[in-house]
Amino acid sequence: MNYWVLRRSRRSDSFQKREHVRFEMSCGYLLRLLRSWWQVELDFFDRKTPLYDSCKPVACLAASLLVSMVLVTTGCGGISSSAKSVAAPPGNYPIPNPGLTGSFFGINTNSLDDPWPGTIIPLASWRSHDSNLKWADLNTGPGVYDFSKLDQWLSNAKATNTDVLYTMYATPPWISSRGVNSSSPDTSCAYATQIGPGICDPPVDLSCDGTGTNQTFKDFVTALIQHVGPGAIQYWEMWNEPNASIHWNATADCPNTPFAADLMLARMARDMKAIVSATDAKAKFTTPPLGDDGQWLAHYFANTDGAQSEDIVAFHGYPSSNTCPGDCAEQIADQINQLKSRLPASELGKPLFDTEGNWGYVNKVNALTDPDHQASFVMRYYLIQMSKGVAKFYWYTWDISTLGALYDTSTASLTPAGNAYVQVVRWTNGGTATVGPCSANGTVWTCTLNSPRGAQAEAIWDSSQTCSGGVCSTTDLSVPSQFNAYLDLSGNTTNLSGSSVPVGLKPVLLITQ
Repeated sequence: MNYWVLRRSRRSDSFQKREHVRFEMSCGYLLRLLRSWWQVELDFFDRKTPLYDSCKPVACLAASLLVSMVLVTTGCGGISSSAKSVAAPPGNYPIPNPGLTGSFFGINTNSLDDPWPGTIIPLASWRSHDSNLKWADLNTGPGVYDFSKLDQWLSNAKATNTDVLYTMYATPPWISSRGVNSSSPDTSCAYATQIGPGICDPPVDLSCDGTGTNQTFKDFVTALIQHVGPGAIQYWEMWNEPNASIHWNATADCPNTPFAADLMLARMARDMKAIVSATDAKAKFTTPPLGDDGQWLAHYFANTDGAQSEDIVAFHGYPSSNTCPGDCAEQIADQINQLKSRLPASELGKPLFDTEGNWGYVNKVNALTDPDHQASFVMRYYLIQMSKGVAKFYWYTWDISTLGALYDTSTASLTPAGNAYVQVVRWTNGGTATVGPCSANGTVWTCTLNSPRGAQAEAIWDSSQTCSGGVCSTTDLSVPSQFNAYLDLSGNTTNLSGSSVPVGLKPVLLITQ
């Protein structure tokens, strides 16, 4: 048996910390118990008692063997860790307490001063991008490297068995072609006020056509992988949103070289993979994560050999138009479809990672402010991505209040969106459920969920409904007869008294129990 304990904070009633308390009752354990009992029973019972007389050694041995055979033949495998969920017979959809079993759920973080998310929510993966670990943060001068913050983040990840994606991004201002030593420092780059000019421009030792020594970059990658060693970073991401000039301005820097932005990134990706793989043969590499519907990446593949340097297709799944609350979560379905349609055939079999996304519009403003809208978005957004075959999704962010925070630093508790995230894990059995297809009938969306054993549930919502001031509108809709209860985003289970259920913007999960 496998129990999850949710401890409540002394400062609030919200879910604060997940602790694993395991009570193992596997076949092996029961058999060992029987064997131990057999070994001690002659010493434990008085030989002259009726109990001893009723259980002669041969009879006790036969009984032990019989019980053992029953346990084995009935398929008692037990649950020895949180990596398995309690199996339910087909027809009943298993709804475990939040306990991660899959690898889908990832996060972007910001500050080491805030709690590590893996101690509060189920978590499989972490991305380094906004955690002050950029190339420019760590490589502060020629041959000068400060990995102290990286070590702290990696220690947190290791303690909760969380895999790591490192984003290789941001040219240090001291080596940038338009940095502090340039006659025209580029102050238009993202993070210029925090780091300095030129972080979105190529280094001076990398030529516009992708030639040159690229030595500063190679030295940094070498120092980084030698410092962390093999296995510490499982995934390596080449840059951040190079389709946006505030992140990669190489096209403007090299106006006379066709495809310069693509060629230089492909060269950096090639060097990174060669250096890292020499130390860690199991490391995996992503494409540059595009922030559009696939046009940039299609261009990149067509103009370079970049496909040879990556194992994973990465993208950022922000809503493509500012229609929130409305159907902005559902837009991710069209975005993924368009991305796949633009990929070369050789890329379609590779895993698809969404390494950033929330309810923000393209410029990542906080497009949703109502807490119920935010919670609703989380569930809809996750379910649709899972139905579209996304292998990993890294929510953005854990702890930046204006950027989709799941954790409220002012109250030291999960936000409504954070609590909805926990329900996503719960509804999908830790990511092991098969989600999809998801489809719409007008504004009413449904997503089928199948447990590993084949039991079925159905999520349903209506994108035309609204929420305001803690009240969400609903409409009563008929549901399939096999369902007799539903779960809501607060974690409550309600038995159905008829053939209909109130459906609103916040999804409910129809189940059979």
